[in-house]
Amino acid sequence: MAKRSKDRLGALLAALTAGGWTLYILLLVLFHYARPEQQYGYMRYLEVEVRTGWLTLPALWFHLGIWGALGLAITTFTLVHLKGRRQSQYLKAYLAMLAAAAILTLLLFYFYPN
Repeated sequence: MAKRSKDRLGALLAALTAGGWTLYILLLVLFHYARPEQQYGYMRYLEVEVRTGWLTLPALWFHLGIWGALGLAITTFTLVHLKGRRQSQYLKAYLAMLAAAAILTLLLFYFYPN
């Protein structure tokens, strides 16, 4: 049997894909922390103060991070496409889903009600 050569580029592309998804999930946690709080009826009844605006620094990091995750997804997608091996084509689906999720999250951020 012939020995298989190690595919370092394929491993790097898979690591970039996993890193992109990890970054996206961490940014969703940051989004949840930075957004305005909901003022429920019970809180209004108890006269509890709630934050009605975005936290500036976490919102900025979220915004920059989502754009970074989108750039990472598009760049890695391009590299996987240029590599052209059938063994790593499954990464294209994961990267396309990451790009779509990042775009939808950016739309949610831009059109979030005040």
